[in-house]
Amino acid sequence: MENQTALSITGIDKLDSNPLFLMGFAYKQFRSKIAVELSSASHISLEMYGALKVLSTNGMLTQQELSDLLLRHRSVTKRLVDNAIKLELVVASKSETNKKVKLLALTPLGQQTVVECAPIVDSVSAQFQQSLTAQESKQLTDLLAKLVKTDEFVD
Repeated sequence: MENQTALSITGIDKLDSNPLFLMGFAYKQFRSKIAVELSSASHISLEMYGALKVLSTNGMLTQQELSDLLLRHRSVTKRLVDNAIKLELVVASKSETNKKVKLLALTPLGQQTVVECAPIVDSVSAQFQQSLTAQESKQLTDLLAKLVKTDEFVD
Protein backbone atom coordinates (compact mmCIF):
# COMPACT_ATOMS: atom_id res chain seq x y z
CA MET A 1 0.00 0.00 0.00
CA GLU A 2 1.29 3.47 -0.83
CA ASN A 3 2.23 5.85 1.93
CA GLN A 4 -0.59 8.32 2.25
CA THR A 5 -0.44 11.63 4.01
CA ALA A 6 -2.31 11.66 7.28
CA LEU A 7 -5.93 12.62 6.93
CA SER A 8 -7.02 15.59 8.98
CA ILE A 9 -9.87 14.39 11.14
CA THR A 10 -10.24 17.20 13.63
CA GLY A 11 -8.21 19.91 11.94
CA ILE A 12 -5.97 19.94 15.01
CA ASP A 13 -2.52 18.56 14.24
CA LYS A 14 -1.83 17.54 17.86
CA LEU A 15 -4.93 15.33 17.87
CA ASP A 16 -4.66 14.06 14.30
CA SER A 17 -1.07 12.92 14.89
CA ASN A 18 -1.77 11.24 18.23
CA PRO A 19 -2.02 7.46 17.62
CA LEU A 20 -4.04 6.82 20.77
CA PHE A 21 -6.55 9.52 19.88
CA LEU A 22 -6.91 7.95 16.42
CA MET A 23 -7.17 4.49 18.00
CA GLY A 24 -10.09 5.77 20.06
CA PHE A 25 -11.85 7.01 16.92
CA ALA A 26 -11.21 3.73 15.12
CA TYR A 27 -12.52 1.70 18.05
CA LYS A 28 -15.69 3.80 18.32
CA GLN A 29 -16.36 3.38 14.60
CA PHE A 30 -15.78 -0.38 14.83
CA ARG A 31 -18.02 -0.66 17.92
CA SER A 32 -20.76 1.24 16.13
CA LYS A 33 -20.67 -1.10 13.14
CA ILE A 34 -20.44 -4.30 15.17
CA ALA A 35 -23.19 -3.20 17.58
CA VAL A 36 -25.68 -2.86 14.73
CA GLU A 37 -24.79 -6.26 13.27
CA LEU A 38 -24.73 -8.19 16.55
CA SER A 39 -27.88 -6.53 17.83
CA SER A 40 -29.88 -7.38 14.74
CA ALA A 41 -28.60 -10.97 14.67
CA SER A 42 -28.70 -11.94 18.32
CA HIS A 43 -29.45 -8.96 20.59
CA ILE A 44 -26.05 -9.13 22.28
CA SER A 45 -23.22 -6.63 22.63
CA LEU A 46 -19.60 -7.01 21.60
CA GLU A 47 -18.70 -7.40 25.29
CA MET A 48 -21.29 -10.16 25.67
CA TYR A 49 -19.92 -11.90 22.58
CA GLY A 50 -16.43 -11.72 24.09
CA ALA A 51 -17.62 -13.33 27.33
CA LEU A 52 -19.50 -16.05 25.44
CA LYS A 53 -16.48 -16.72 23.21
CA VAL A 54 -14.21 -17.06 26.26
CA LEU A 55 -16.63 -19.55 27.84
CA SER A 56 -16.93 -21.38 24.53
CA THR A 57 -13.16 -21.70 24.28
CA ASN A 58 -12.38 -22.47 27.94
CA GLY A 59 -15.42 -24.40 29.13
CA MET A 60 -16.62 -23.93 32.72
CA LEU A 61 -15.07 -20.97 34.49
CA THR A 62 -15.60 -19.12 37.72
CA GLN A 63 -16.75 -15.54 37.46
CA GLN A 64 -13.31 -14.41 38.66
CA GLU A 65 -11.57 -16.47 35.97
CA LEU A 66 -13.86 -14.98 33.34
CA SER A 67 -13.10 -11.47 34.66
CA ASP A 68 -9.38 -12.17 34.51
CA LEU A 69 -9.55 -13.44 30.92
CA LEU A 70 -11.65 -10.45 29.81
CA LEU A 71 -9.45 -7.96 31.72
CA ARG A 72 -12.66 -6.56 33.22
CA HIS A 73 -13.54 -5.52 36.75
CA ARG A 74 -15.50 -8.20 38.52
CA SER A 75 -18.60 -5.98 38.86
CA VAL A 76 -18.67 -5.48 35.08
CA THR A 77 -18.32 -9.22 34.50
CA LYS A 78 -21.09 -9.90 37.01
CA ARG A 79 -23.42 -7.59 35.09
CA LEU A 80 -22.49 -9.32 31.81
CA VAL A 81 -23.07 -12.75 33.37
CA ASP A 82 -26.39 -11.72 34.92
CA ASN A 83 -27.60 -10.47 31.53
CA ALA A 84 -26.36 -13.64 29.81
CA ILE A 85 -28.23 -15.76 32.36
CA LYS A 86 -31.43 -13.73 31.76
CA LEU A 87 -31.02 -14.33 28.02
CA GLU A 88 -30.52 -18.05 28.76
CA LEU A 89 -27.07 -17.98 27.14
CA VAL A 90 -25.17 -18.94 30.31
CA VAL A 91 -25.98 -21.12 33.29
CA ALA A 92 -24.40 -20.80 36.74
CA SER A 93 -23.93 -23.79 39.01
CA LYS A 94 -22.27 -24.26 42.39
CA SER A 95 -18.84 -25.84 42.49
CA GLU A 96 -18.73 -29.35 43.96
CA THR A 97 -15.56 -28.51 45.89
CA ASN A 98 -16.41 -24.96 47.03
CA LYS A 99 -20.10 -24.13 47.43
CA LYS A 100 -19.34 -20.39 47.49
CA VAL A 101 -17.98 -20.49 43.93
CA LYS A 102 -20.30 -20.25 40.93
CA LEU A 103 -19.20 -22.06 37.80
CA LEU A 104 -20.33 -20.55 34.52
CA ALA A 105 -21.01 -22.49 31.35
CA LEU A 106 -22.73 -21.87 28.05
CA THR A 107 -26.20 -23.21 27.47
CA PRO A 108 -27.01 -24.78 24.10
CA LEU A 109 -28.48 -21.39 23.10
CA GLY A 110 -25.25 -19.70 24.21
CA GLN A 111 -23.21 -22.13 22.11
CA GLN A 112 -25.48 -21.49 19.13
CA THR A 113 -25.14 -17.72 19.62
CA VAL A 114 -21.33 -17.97 19.53
CA VAL A 115 -21.49 -20.04 16.34
CA GLU A 116 -23.91 -17.59 14.69
CA CYS A 117 -22.06 -14.44 15.79
CA ALA A 118 -18.48 -15.53 15.01
CA PRO A 119 -18.84 -15.00 11.24
CA ILE A 120 -20.48 -11.61 11.87
CA VAL A 121 -17.57 -10.47 14.05
CA ASP A 122 -15.07 -11.83 11.51
CA SER A 123 -16.86 -10.14 8.61
CA VAL A 124 -17.19 -6.74 10.28
CA SER A 125 -13.54 -6.94 11.42
CA ALA A 126 -12.42 -7.75 7.87
CA GLN A 127 -14.55 -4.96 6.37
CA PHE A 128 -13.24 -2.50 8.93
CA GLN A 129 -9.63 -3.41 8.10
CA GLN A 130 -10.08 -3.62 4.33
CA SER A 131 -7.85 -0.60 3.76
CA LEU A 132 -4.95 -2.46 5.45
CA THR A 133 -2.76 -5.10 3.85
CA ALA A 134 -2.50 -8.45 5.64
CA GLN A 135 0.93 -7.40 6.87
CA GLU A 136 -0.39 -4.07 8.18
CA SER A 137 -3.26 -5.84 9.93
CA LYS A 138 -0.85 -8.22 11.64
CA GLN A 139 1.42 -5.32 12.56
CA LEU A 140 -1.53 -3.44 14.04
CA THR A 141 -2.48 -6.50 16.10
CA ASP A 142 1.10 -6.92 17.31
CA LEU A 143 1.38 -3.25 18.26
CA LEU A 144 -1.94 -3.20 20.09
CA ALA A 145 -1.01 -6.40 21.96
CA LYS A 146 2.11 -4.60 23.20
CA LEU A 147 -0.03 -1.75 24.55
CA VAL A 148 -2.53 -3.94 26.42
CA LYS A 149 -1.55 -4.39 30.05
CA THR A 150 -2.77 -7.74 31.36
CA ASP A 151 -2.73 -6.55 34.95
CA GLU A 152 -5.04 -3.56 34.39
CA PHE A 153 -8.76 -4.16 34.43
CA VAL A 154 -11.35 -1.88 32.84
CA ASP A 155 -15.06 -1.16 33.18
